[in-house]
This record gives sequence, C-alpha cells and structure tokens, in this order.
Amino acid sequence: MHIQTLKLLSNLSCLLVEDDKIALSAMEQSLKPYCKRFLCASDGEEGLAIYKEHFFDIIITDINLPKLNGFEMIDAILSINQAQEFIIITSYDTDDNIIKSVKEGAYAYMRKPISLIELQTHLIIFSQRKIVKNTKIELSPQIVIDTQSQTIMKNNQELFLSSKLHKIFWLLYYNKNNVVSYETISAYAYDEETNVNAIRMALLRLKKQIGDGLIQNVFNIGYVLKTDFKSLEK
Repeated sequence: MHIQTLKLLSNLSCLLVEDDKIALSAMEQSLKPYCKRFLCASDGEEGLAIYKEHFFDIIITDINLPKLNGFEMIDAILSINQAQEFIIITSYDTDDNIIKSVKEGAYAYMRKPISLIELQTHLIIFSQRKIVKNTKIELSPQIVIDTQSQTIMKNNQELFLSSKLHKIFWLLYYNKNNVVSYETISAYAYDEETNVNAIRMALLRLKKQIGDGLIQNVFNIGYVLKTDFKSLEK
C-alpha cells in the first residue's frame, strides 16, 4: 500500500493482542511505523492490563488467547468503556464465533491467515470515519453522501449499490485523492483473490452508477476518487 495512504493512520492509537509471535511481528511491522501509538500484548491478561493504562482508538485481537481468551478480554474492556472498537481475528471461522463477534460490536471480523493489506485498509477507513465531523458531504452537484450512515444520494434519491460496489466506493472515498491499487481493492472487497479484469468490470459499473467523472482510472495501478467536496453541515 502507498506510504501516503498509510500516513492516514498517523492519528490512530492501536492495541494488538496476538499470541502467535510470527503473526504479531508481521502485523506490528506493517502498522506500527504509521500509527500515533501502537502497543502489543501476547495474551488476554496482558492486553487488559495495557488497556487499563492507555486509551486506544481500536483494539485488534485474536480470539484464541492464553490466560484470558479474546472474548473474555473484550467483555472486561467493554465493562470499562462500552464504546471501545475492536477488530477480531481468528483461525476458527465458525458461525458461533462470527455471531458472537457481531454481538460484541466488532468493527470488523477477519479470518486467518489475514491479509495485511486488508487489515491496513480496515484501519484507514476506521481512522477516516473517526475524524469526519460533518457527515453530509457534497461530492458533486448530483452526488451527496452521508459518512455516518454510508448512504449515497444521486439527484436527491438514494442510490443503492451492490454489496461489493458499496465496499469499493467507500474504500475509494476514505482514500479520496489517493490512488487505491488493484491489490488493495481485491483484498478489501473480494472474499477470494480476483483478477484485474474482474475489478475493472466492477469499476465500470460503479463509475456508470456514480457518474460525474468522480472515479478515475490510473493506468495499470488502480483507481482514485477525485473531488473537491464540501460539507453540507452548518
């Protein structure tokens, strides 16, 4: 991922709780240089102890942790701060884990082996949603979006996109004026690795639905949402 895009993490504080040393090291190396604060723990008890000493915008945690498992740690943290946000990762992608993650209010749920690009993208989008104060944004005379509800209005009517195109649009928006690579789009919006031609076809549909030339192709690299947007909030 482009360094300029990763710099969007500069105001984000993260706690990573992971007992797999290799996975922890890989995630730490891909995130720590860009975050305002990035601390690590190798078990649930250590994670909870660190949390009690520091504030974090988001916590990335495995479920299967020693001493205190991920869900037990999350419950303890939520008893301190009900608004705390989490990204939950696990190698056991059972329906029970997914349902429990949703009930715990997880910002995102990721299955191992995780994609570092997908994780970076989740955090970039989270960081941008966090700092947006005015939720209604005019991207063009025809397109108005609400960043809180993630709705898109075109000519005063709500525009309904497919699930995949919806994810791609908001990925582009939260990286506005920065090129988003084919690799990043694939990792974030597709359940399985996909080819460039499939992404191009999806973007053709998205560009047609959005209109106004907001989304532009960068040859052989990816796409960018170019806009001089303005807030509609007073």
